[in-house]
Amino acid sequence: MRYILTIALAFAMAFSALAQKPAKGFEDLVAGVKAKNQTDIDANMNKAKVTFDKILLKDSTNAMANMGMAVIYAFDKYTDHDYFRSWNHFKKAEAGVETFTTDDLQVLDSYFTAQKLERRGGKIAKNMEIERKLIEERLVKFVREENKIEYANRFISEFPDSKYYGNAVHIRNYIEFRTAENSESVDAFNSFIEKYPDAAQIEIAKEERDALAYKQALAANTYEALLSFVEQYPNAIQHEEAKKKVGIMAYEKAAAARSIEAIDDFIEKYPNSSKQPEAKQLKRQLLFEWAKRVNSLEAYNKFVSQYPEGEFFIDVFNLKTKALGDKIKSELPADNYQLVLGFDNNNLPDFGGSLALLSDGGIMLAINSKQDEAEMNDCWFVRLAANGTMVRNDIMGNDFDDQINTLLTDASNNIYGVGYTNAINGSVVGQSWLVKFDAKGKNLFNTKLDGTEMLDMALYNDGKMLLVGYQQDSVLTPMIVKVNAQGRKLWTRTYAQGNKISSVALNGDVCNLAVGNWIFALDELGYLKYDYIFDTTYNITTVTANSGLAVYAGTNGTDGVIVAFDSKGSKVWESAVSLPTNGQFSQACAMSDGSTVFAGTFGKSMQIVRVDAKGNLISNKTYSASKSLSVNDVKASGSSLFVSATYDAKDVVLIKF
Repeated sequence: MRYILTIALAFAMAFSALAQKPAKGFEDLVAGVKAKNQTDIDANMNKAKVTFDKILLKDSTNAMANMGMAVIYAFDKYTDHDYFRSWNHFKKAEAGVETFTTDDLQVLDSYFTAQKLERRGGKIAKNMEIERKLIEERLVKFVREENKIEYANRFISEFPDSKYYGNAVHIRNYIEFRTAENSESVDAFNSFIEKYPDAAQIEIAKEERDALAYKQALAANTYEALLSFVEQYPNAIQHEEAKKKVGIMAYEKAAAARSIEAIDDFIEKYPNSSKQPEAKQLKRQLLFEWAKRVNSLEAYNKFVSQYPEGEFFIDVFNLKTKALGDKIKSELPADNYQLVLGFDNNNLPDFGGSLALLSDGGIMLAINSKQDEAEMNDCWFVRLAANGTMVRNDIMGNDFDDQINTLLTDASNNIYGVGYTNAINGSVVGQSWLVKFDAKGKNLFNTKLDGTEMLDMALYNDGKMLLVGYQQDSVLTPMIVKVNAQGRKLWTRTYAQGNKISSVALNGDVCNLAVGNWIFALDELGYLKYDYIFDTTYNITTVTANSGLAVYAGTNGTDGVIVAFDSKGSKVWESAVSLPTNGQFSQACAMSDGSTVFAGTFGKSMQIVRVDAKGNLISNKTYSASKSLSVNDVKASGSSLFVSATYDAKDVVLIKF
């Protein structure tokens, strides 16, 4: 009690000695500080405020009046306390500290002593620093505890130099973040992120914004909403999951459109989508349906170029062969066509097309083809069912050009082919080639033989084979090679005539051969049975066996000639055939009624001639197409004739008469 009376006496003496208004204001201020009830606190503080207001009305920079106002507004128990106003007044007081008079300092010292005895007699600078800290800390505490954006913004705006400026910014950011968080608005989060990019809450704001945006996109459950999320929030945790969902929805949209363009767009835009396999499968289905609707070679080629294998390949292959066959048939003269199919591999030139007939009615074609423009020729084996639909197809070949000239089958449906292999591109300087595979396509052997090229072959009942062709060295040498059932050489024969042995036919145990104007027959061991030399105008190019006779065909000047010999080498009959232009017969076969068919290429057309068992002409017909048609092979089964030809020098056509 004595201590309080001492302080009061000191104030009284100071204020009586200094009959000045600031002193009077401080007297009331201290009374308010010491008051016990709210009414007295407010009454004394208000009286002091009136005193200081009057002074400030005349001089707003008055340091003592501003100091008094700072103390009043900083007093927590004063109803109208205002820490912002307190801080503003204190800054003005602090700015005018140099104007304090001795009397002012005495009044202030009394106030400081009343606050804390240890402050009595302290330097004004030190006491002002203590006061500054008290007022500033109360202000920051107020801003923090009130947690209102207007207070934080006011502090930031009015006191940019405060050491607590960063605290106020953090408080402001926190309030704004919580406001955005409570709003459950993506726009509110975006506004916060844009306005306060350096806020401590920026990363969590982005995460919560992304989560909210994703939640809303999922709720919308539309492609557009999810795509918008993916595009707007590329760094979101949910981005990959959203992309997957967008991919699924994009596929569903494209699939619903059933458009190749829509599927292509999906495949391009969503390469990592889990729906890629389904999209590619659907595209294949749609392209197949489109090709069927268009029903053109171009459409089928487009499909095959994109899907050379797979589910629809056989269907498209068959549709394509029929479409190409229909095109070729439309150019041919009218006839009793039972089947016309066209074969095109990769839209590149195909030629040859020797054929073999199987016991189940199936057909095997050996077409010389390329898999790619830059590659060499290989042999394209195409197996067809009796109705002409493809059963399987295979490519066979070695490093360089390979070509099959003749196909034959045995009683077990094993298939044999002869030609040449490993030739240098653009020439026929290779090595004779013999292949054998079973009815299922399994390769039984693939061997090289003596000679440059084998053009034809004959099969013995015991499985041995006789191959005919030529050796190309400095001169052209006719060559015969006999091999066993495993393809191993038994013996070789060569002849002095500078020509090729182009055809061989097995008539019983005798092999009949044709070499220009010379025909001859050999027994199984290769010994001569008979031979016959025509005059030099004859060029015999093909032979077949029919009803115990060897029937040869070729040309004699400008006419065709067909000659039959018996097994002893005696000529039985000879017939002349008129031909449209220069060319040669290259293929022959015997029909079931005893007639014989010969086919060849004359000019740019295919000529098919049929004679009866006595050599009488049954038919002689020319088959032309828009550009060219050259015969490859003929085979007969019952009353049906099968012909393979090369159409327009780039595709192979199979015709069944």
